[in-house]
This record gives sequence, C-alpha cells and structure tokens, in this order.
Amino acid sequence: MIKRVVISLFAAFLTLSAFAQEDFMSNVRFSAASPAIFEKVAGALEPYKEEPAGELIVRCAKQFLGTEYVAGTLETEPEQLTINMDKTDCILFVEMCLAMVQTVKGDEATFENFCRNTQALRYRGGEVDGYASRNHYTSGWILQGENNGIFKEVTKYLGGSPLDQKFSFMSTHPDSYKQLADNPGAIVGILKVEKELEGHNYWYLPQSHISDLAKGIKEGDIICFVTPVGGLDIGHVAIACEKNGEMHFIHASTKAMKVVIDSQTISDYILTHKSTNGARVVRLN
Repeated sequence: MIKRVVISLFAAFLTLSAFAQEDFMSNVRFSAASPAIFEKVAGALEPYKEEPAGELIVRCAKQFLGTEYVAGTLETEPEQLTINMDKTDCILFVEMCLAMVQTVKGDEATFENFCRNTQALRYRGGEVDGYASRNHYTSGWILQGENNGIFKEVTKYLGGSPLDQKFSFMSTHPDSYKQLADNPGAIVGILKVEKELEGHNYWYLPQSHISDLAKGIKEGDIICFVTPVGGLDIGHVAIACEKNGEMHFIHASTKAMKVVIDSQTISDYILTHKSTNGARVVRLN
C-alpha cells in the first residue's frame, strides 16, 4: 500500500513538473528560427563549456557574427518574454550571449533553460509583470546580474571616476515609448524604478582618460558606453574582444546593421563618438 502511494505521489510530481514546463513555454514568444539557432550555437559551445565564462562569451558572440540588427523587437503587447535569436539590438545581443553561456555551463542545455536564463536577466526579480518589470535601464540590468552572482562591475577598480548618474529619461519622455504614452500607471512604475536606481553609486572610465584606463579591460568584459544624454545611463553595449593585439569589441552595430567585430578599438570608439563620454565595465564570474 505504501509503495503504491509513493509511486502515485512520484507520478503526480512528474505530471506537475511537466505542466510547469509547458506552462512556462506557453508564455514565451519566440521566432520560428530561434530553437534551431539555439541548438546550433549550444552544440558549437559544448566542447568548450569548461572555459572561463569570459572566454566562452567571446566564443559565443562570434557565432552570431552577421546576425541582423533590428531595433524594437520586444515592443509587442502584452508584455511577454520574447526571444529572437535571428535578429537583435545591442543589449539583447549581449544578453543573448550571456544567457547562452549560463545555459551551456548549466546542468541541461535546453532551449527552455535558455529562455528561463534570459527572463532572469531581463526582468526585475526574474518575473514578467507588465512593461515596468523589464530592466529598461542597463544600470538595473547590471545591478540585478551582480546580485545574482553572474558578474561584477569592475569600473571603480579599473580607476573609474564617480559618475553623477540621474535616471529620468523614460518618465520625462513617455511619448517615445508606446507602452508609456497615455498610460499613467506604467509611468508610475517607471518612476519607482528610476528612484530606486538613483539610490546607488556609479563610476565610469571617463573619455578624458580612456586611453590609459582601457588597458585594464579584459577580453570577454561587457562594455557599457555611457551616454551624455540627460537622465539616461547607457547608450550602447558590447563585448570586448582582442583583434590584432588590441582590444576591440563585438556588438550589434547600427552602422553595419548587423553583429560585427568593430574596426575601432574601445578607446578610439569612445574618443571619436559624440554619443558616448566614457564606459562602464562588467566582468563575468
């Protein structure tokens, strides 16, 4: 009798687990090409899964060279975890590579686990709860990744200077975001996030000293280019990689409209682009 009860309980557990998996994936919006791309990249990374995360993320990023740059792929209502491995923007490219590394290094490299890892990176507390639950500001994305032990921001330790960072762009430009336009409730949620983010201290590698400070950047570091736009923190995100003995970066480029290894070094890019006045650096654990 006891044996039958144990078997029944185990069967019920398996049924609930299967339901939970199906329920999770039923709430994921993904492109038709994504599962196959995942399998291809995961297979390519599998032999190298024991490499340090910083090395593996560069190897992963190179698998996506040539992927089309497309902005606004997440801006579909209702708010839902959205996966497009065949098209990307700058932050989604870095996030995708990071989630791939986590998945390949995990116990089971499945597309579902990749989706779960992506959600844990993209949404506050790992939970999808409306538009304001997404980590729209890269600073929030960084803080959450640090709290989860995925990486650590090393900007201060590379000789960074204090950054008087304010957060207000989204709440003061609601018409620039269709989910905020005529939606006071969502704006309240964004204002709450902005206030929370202003409760932290920030550092950056300023443009004026970048030639020297950039020497501390390692291959595989996540480079967050600080923007001079008021109330906004980060304007572009990339992954540092070596090229001809110098530190360049892989990114989803708006100029090339695809994922490329940039022809400029990190320091040259910061020195020559008006859209950035420095960088913050995140290093994988």
